[in-house]
Amino acid sequence: MSQVRIRVPEKAKAGDVVTIRALVTHPMEVNQVKDGKVVEKNYNFIHKVEASYNGKPVFEAETTQAVSQNPFFSFTIKVNAPGKVKVIFHDTEGKTYTGEADIKF
Repeated sequence: MSQVRIRVPEKAKAGDVVTIRALVTHPMEVNQVKDGKVVEKNYNFIHKVEASYNGKPVFEAETTQAVSQNPFFSFTIKVNAPGKVKVIFHDTEGKTYTGEADIKF
């Protein structure tokens, strides 16, 4: 089962720019090669990452199959109030993996 881990600073104050770190454990299928050619199939990998802070979108990324197993993403946001950071990872099979962390002042 996949798991999302998010790391945020222990404390922040209004106006701070903080770094959010998120990791999802996901097996990520790699290309299979047969007779020197890539086997055509729908491989399972994380293809989209979305993040919100207090319900407002703050980060979005799309990836390709070249993303590593257990992908890690880092981004910064400017905080103006205590609140919740939510990160959602989407894989190519339609599954989503969600993690949340609180920003405390």
